[in-house]
Order: sequence, then C-alpha cells, then structure tokens
Amino acid sequence: MYCIIKPVIDEGSYEKTIMFAAEELKKYLEKVSDKEFLVVPTDKYEKKQENIIYIGLNLSNEIKSVENIALDDAIYIDIENSTGIITGNNPHSVLIAAYRFLREKGFCFVRPGENGERYPNGIDDGRVYVSESASYRHRAICIEGAVFQNYLTDIIDWLPKVAMNGYFIQFQLPRVFFDNWYQAETPYRDKIKLTDDEIRAIVAMAEGEIEKRDLLYHGVGHGWTTQAFGIEGSSWAEYDEPEEQYKEVLALVNGERKLWKKVPLNTNLCYSKKKARERVTDNIVSYCKKHSNIDYLHFWLADDSNNNCECEECKKLRTSDYYVKMLNELDEKLEKEGMKTKIVFLIYNDLLWRPLSEKIKNRDRFVIMFAPITRSFYSSFKESKNGEMKPYELNKLEFPKNVNDNIAYLSEWQKEFDGDGFDYDYHYVWEHYFELPQYMLSKILSEDIKALGNLKLNGLVSCQVQRAFFPTSLGMIVMAHTLWNKETEFKTIADNTLKAEFGEEYLRIEEYLCKLSGLGCAKALHGEEELVTEENRKSLAEAIKAIETFRPVIAEQKEKNEHSKIIKSWEKLEFFSELYLLMLKMYIELAKGNPADEDSHIRELVLKNENRFKEEFDVISFLATFEKFIIKIK
Repeated sequence: MYCIIKPVIDEGSYEKTIMFAAEELKKYLEKVSDKEFLVVPTDKYEKKQENIIYIGLNLSNEIKSVENIALDDAIYIDIENSTGIITGNNPHSVLIAAYRFLREKGFCFVRPGENGERYPNGIDDGRVYVSESASYRHRAICIEGAVFQNYLTDIIDWLPKVAMNGYFIQFQLPRVFFDNWYQAETPYRDKIKLTDDEIRAIVAMAEGEIEKRDLLYHGVGHGWTTQAFGIEGSSWAEYDEPEEQYKEVLALVNGERKLWKKVPLNTNLCYSKKKARERVTDNIVSYCKKHSNIDYLHFWLADDSNNNCECEECKKLRTSDYYVKMLNELDEKLEKEGMKTKIVFLIYNDLLWRPLSEKIKNRDRFVIMFAPITRSFYSSFKESKNGEMKPYELNKLEFPKNVNDNIAYLSEWQKEFDGDGFDYDYHYVWEHYFELPQYMLSKILSEDIKALGNLKLNGLVSCQVQRAFFPTSLGMIVMAHTLWNKETEFKTIADNTLKAEFGEEYLRIEEYLCKLSGLGCAKALHGEEELVTEENRKSLAEAIKAIETFRPVIAEQKEKNEHSKIIKSWEKLEFFSELYLLMLKMYIELAKGNPADEDSHIRELVLKNENRFKEEFDVISFLATFEKFIIKIK
C-alpha cells in the first residue's frame, strides 16, 4: 500500500516550507504506518484524488479569514482514507497544519528533540477535519539562558509542531547565551571558547532553520546604545571606560558621563543630542539593509533603570519622549530606503511612563512590547483591575510590583498608540526556579494568555531559558496551545500533556505537583510575604512529607513501565523530587530563622545530573538564579 503526498508548488510560493511540510508528514506517518508515502510535487490541486494528500497554500476557500494573511495564521484540514487536503493561509500555517494533522492522529510533541516525541501505535483512516485560526498573532520564544548549538536547532524545529510561529534571537552577536553553556564553571565537562565567527555561524544555521519553517523572525533588542560609543553590545559584561571621543554622547548621571556601573549595555545616552540619536538610528538602518530576513527588529534603549541623562536639555522631556523622537526619525530613514521592516519598541522600566509631547507618526511601522519585568507571578492578568501609577521623577522611579499597577502603565501608553502589540513576559526566565513544581505557575500563564485580548495585546513573546521542561513539559505546552486557542481549558492540556509524558498514572503526577506548588514558599522568597512564620514551617514540613510519601510511587513506576521515554520522565521526576527535597529542607530552616547549609549539596546534585537531563533542565541558569536571588536571603 502507498499514499502520495502532493505539495502544491505554484510560482511565487514558498517552495522550501511547503516541501518541508510534505517531507515531515512522510517522515512521521511512516513511523507508524504500513503504507509507503511518496512525496510528489505538483503545480495543481485536483479535488478528491483517491489516496492523495495535497498540501499547500490556500487550497480551500473555507480557510477562515484573518486580518493579515502573512502574520495571522489559519489552517484547514479535511482528510479521510488518506485522501484530502492540508492547507493554510501562509507557508508557516501550512507547516503548522501538517503537524496538527499528526497530533489529531495521536502524535504528541511534548518537548524539543526526538526524545520528546510520542507516537501512536498505529494510524487509522478516520476523518480529520479542522478549520481554525489562531487566537493571537504573536506566539514566539526569545533566546535566554545557557544555550548549546544542537538544542537551538531542536527548539526552533519544535515551535511549529505545537503551533508557535516565531523565534527571537537577541543581540547582534548573542555571545552571552552560548558562553553561559560553553564557558560554564563545572567539573563535569570542559570549557570551550567560541570565536565571534563561530557564534555567527551558529546563528546563521539557526536563521536557516527559521527560514525553512517560514517562522516570524525577531532580532536584536539590546546593544544599539553601546555601539554609539564604540563598544559591541553582546552581553552584560563590565568594560573599561570608552574612548574620550565618545563620552560626550553618554548620559550625564550624578554629574558624570561614564559607563553605568561599568556595564555598557546598561548605559544610556544623552538623547537630547541629535548626534547621539543619529548614531543609533543610522546603525539600525545599516543593520536592516544587511539583515532583511528579520521580520521584527527590536529597538531597545539601555538595560537597568534610573540611569537616564540628567543634563539640562534631557531633563526637559521624559526619556520616553526622546525614545519616540528616535522612533520617528528611524521610521523616516527606513521609509526613505523603501524598507518595510517592523520595529518593536518596548515599555519597560523607565519607559513605562508614556511620552507627554512626542507621538508616533506611523503606527503601521511599529509594534508595542509590554515588558512587565517587575511584576509578581502570584496573580494573573485575568484578575486585572484599575491600578495605580507612581509619579514620574527622573532617576528616582519606583516600579510596579503587582499586575494591576503594571497594566495601568500599558493602558496609558495605549491611549497614544493603538497599533499592534504583544506581551513580553518572564514566566520561565527565573520564576520557575522559585516555584520549582511549576503547577501554579502554569495556571497563571494560562490565565495570562487568555486575558491578553482584554489588554489589547495580540500575543506573547516569552523571554525564557530554552530548556524549561523540568520537572514536566506542562508550562510550555500550556503556553503553546493556549496561544493558539485561548478557549482551551488548562485541565485539558494538563491531562493530555502529563499522560503523554508519564503514562496512565498522570493524574497522580498532577495531584503531586499541584500539592507541592500549594505548599511552597516562593512568594516569601521574593519578599512579598514573611518567610519566618509558623504557617510556612508547617506547609514546608507537609511538602517534605509529600515528597517522601511519593518517592516509592516513582520507584514503582520506573520498574513497572516498559516504554523508555515514559521511564525517562519518571527518572526526571525522581531527580526533581530529590532536588526539591534538599531545597525544602533549606527553606524550612530559614523559616525557623536558622542558617541553612544545603546549597553546596544542591549545587553538587544538579551539576552531577546535568548531562542526564540537559535537554529538559537548564542547570546553569538554575544555579545562577538560586545563588543570586534565593541563597542571598540566608
């Protein structure tokens, strides 16, 4: 028996992505079927050809309509008895549709890489009918954490499998993320020093994978300001002072024009000076000319906060006014060059306070990015009400902690800019290490995504470590599936994901993680509650008991299961339980007001197990967070 897969390749269509979608169908279907699948390109679609699956762009007039066919995704699938069509309204939608067909047939992609895939025992010829459009335009992940080359390719490959449509590579040279991995201090693997050219080669390979899948490519963000004073912005490293010729464009803070705390990336400019603005905007235009493959170029100012210029001219306007002035100047230059690149501007830290005098002139050029980095993750956007804003006082700003207050700043900006926008959020950059079971965090994420439309935001770009699949894949699957369909119930995703990972005992896993999430002290570790309380001591003791009670269940399931991938999931949960038990023992001592010494054991444990779980758990980022934010409370 055989079936023909016919990618429909018309002149001007994205042949590479359509062909790749057809080849992926063949690859996966042949894993579970007795049939042979042949890929035979064609330039014409003929309806109801028996034993032929057509795949291509706009093969049906029943595809749902969307606002922008290049950016907003709609898919249509109608197949029965290996006969029918898989189509979408743009090339990456076609690829998403191909993977959706596979998921409807029982395939599951719980995390990146082959070890994260689950296949059905066979495949039936029953009908698959899907006609959907995505709830949100922006469904992307941003590179953070410790990154190694193979996994970068794996996560880009994984995105369309779970209906995500974009990837963001920060910096012009994203050295920091590769150094986090290859230069890590660990006794269990050697360091490697990559050259700039080697990093560029890795990025070029990643860009090829993005292009193959027609994903929306976000680029840069950090670094534009540093180049204005002659330093490459590729990390948060400290530097010596720049050359004297550049100092005149640096922000004047506390009477001095110098690097902010010795970090170029955190150093703002004297934005009232046209020379400073031109150095930045001319550099961006030049970069856009050389990198026309970037769909969304992010233009951010310096990182950190309360570090803006205090010269007499700069004090006349808010920093956001000078920012908008630069955005308009950049738009004029790009228009003159005939370039249509979208520019993403952010409201973040000092830029949360909207401009008072300047207004964005060309709304179609720009996309607003809401980056509430100081928010709490113990309430969600679902609960948002009218919040309060602090007064603007140059370099003496207080930043909002709760969700409602953060949203108040967004609402003020949106009175001046009503164009496209998305949430740029941080659920999986640090927070998942504070609440290590992550069940409650996954629920908050679900609620956040469901509420984005109410905030007039069209999706999420998740700023996060790439390997955030520990102790389970729940949070990441919640993110992907809820961004595609905001009506999807959290419990449905939880059941399906945990069953795919752990088998028939998935409900016990859900109960276990939910209980541990409820008994932790993450909020107190953030300083949002008192840590030294009787209530914390009781709940932490109960969490310790819950782990000790559940460990025999893990041992039993490891012995009982025959599927190697299921066993690996239980082994991962066993490691999580051992690690979290050590963390809880440290926390309970802290909650008693005592010193705690478990951190050295924790470091040794995670480093010893890094290689076993390197595809799921970013040990380097965990330790950096644990040692910088959590241990300091001792």
